[in-house]
Amino acid sequence: MAAKTPSSGVDVKDLTFFALFSLTFGSMMGSGVFDIPQNIANRSGAVAVVIHWFIVAAGMIALAWSFVYISNKRPDIKSGIYGYAKFGFGDYVGFTSAWGYYLNALLGNASYLIYIFATLGNFFPIFGHGPTAGATFPSFLCESLLIWIVMALIIRGVKEASIVNIMITTVKLMALASLILVFIYGFKTEIFAKNMATHDLHLGSMMDQIKATMLVTVWDFLGIEAACIYAIYAKSMKDVGKATMLAVIVVLIIDTLLSVLPFGIMSTSSVQALTTPSTAGVMAAVIGPISANIIRFAVLICVVGALLAWNMLATNILFLSATDRTMPKFLTKINSRGVPVNAALMAGFTLQFMMVCAYFSQAIYLNMIMIATSLVLVPYLLAAMFSVKLIITDKKIYFYELIKGLLSVTYAIWMIYAGGLKYLAISTLMYLIGIALFYKARKEDKRKMFENKFEIALCATIVILAFICGYCWYTGILVLD
Repeated sequence: MAAKTPSSGVDVKDLTFFALFSLTFGSMMGSGVFDIPQNIANRSGAVAVVIHWFIVAAGMIALAWSFVYISNKRPDIKSGIYGYAKFGFGDYVGFTSAWGYYLNALLGNASYLIYIFATLGNFFPIFGHGPTAGATFPSFLCESLLIWIVMALIIRGVKEASIVNIMITTVKLMALASLILVFIYGFKTEIFAKNMATHDLHLGSMMDQIKATMLVTVWDFLGIEAACIYAIYAKSMKDVGKATMLAVIVVLIIDTLLSVLPFGIMSTSSVQALTTPSTAGVMAAVIGPISANIIRFAVLICVVGALLAWNMLATNILFLSATDRTMPKFLTKINSRGVPVNAALMAGFTLQFMMVCAYFSQAIYLNMIMIATSLVLVPYLLAAMFSVKLIITDKKIYFYELIKGLLSVTYAIWMIYAGGLKYLAISTLMYLIGIALFYKARKEDKRKMFENKFEIALCATIVILAFICGYCWYTGILVLD
């Protein structure tokens, strides 16, 4: 076992390049990839889909580049996306970034848990079907059990959890590669050409179609920062950047193929009519209906992998921010295996509370998911802005680096807009809750609450917006979807 750092007591030599890649790929590749054909076909035609992927590729590669640039330029920052916000813009900004990221990770995991048992409902009626899928009492009990199985695995050790994640990622890659090969086998150029020449007027203009499609694919890349968050465990900081970029490229290739190839297998209207998971319908058109169950099994593998990866990220973001004294000290406790056990337990209990809320009120829960998803996009923007800050404060400014940095900032702003500004506004209610933790951390460290007027103004803005949004939400002025 490698030596432990005196500051954190955490083994920093555990994660290899492939372990970091698996963590990043597993975080991004959840259940959404299996519904890409239908989700995209209902928003745009074949031409718009192709154009859209060129835009997404440019934006996501630029954003990934910003993470790589920071990890190379500031290898001393081993706290990932949280550290980028803190070192770039101060302690309070760093805290809000970590808190929002933490909530997003766990609310996303709550949706994964429901999805897992909703899928199992196709085989076992006890888990529900249709509107009750994944929402029955037996589902709730099994979802709760799975939470603590995953947490027990994490508490046993980051290395052990990463090994399981590598195994899941390997199976996941094999399943997706097989799916793509089937799509290629069933691809007909004449069908694709016909779909390319067809313009569905009810989908709107070409620009409307591209914009609507980008709203969907924004969510397919959440988790791009995973390797950066686990940089403290990496054998080499260079592996962090390489793993991030490779994961983004692989996900881009998979998503592009799974969304474009169906237009060469079925008509656009047929793809639009597919049910969840829509890749099962496309596969059935090529090799027969029995393939639907194969896809459902693959979905479960992907979602379980994402569940493990995001629980690891939620645990580590708490620990990293606590180590930097922006979260309460009790979250820094590590066990004999070098795992932040209190952070893992807090993540587990928070997720359990969310599942209780989901069981009793599905409507409120779904809105919370949308709110939480908008939270993770703010840390992305802060990271992109930090990369630009490093570029312009360097002794020599390189034009191409500046262009890539500005492109990453522009794309991050676009993702926030695409995610829904009303959800971002009402997420201030969650930031308001987090202020208590920040206050406790500062009091324990015997430091004043804020370091400058900017932080005071930012906190005041969050508090005011939280009360305004809370009032508007309660009175019905602000209506969520």
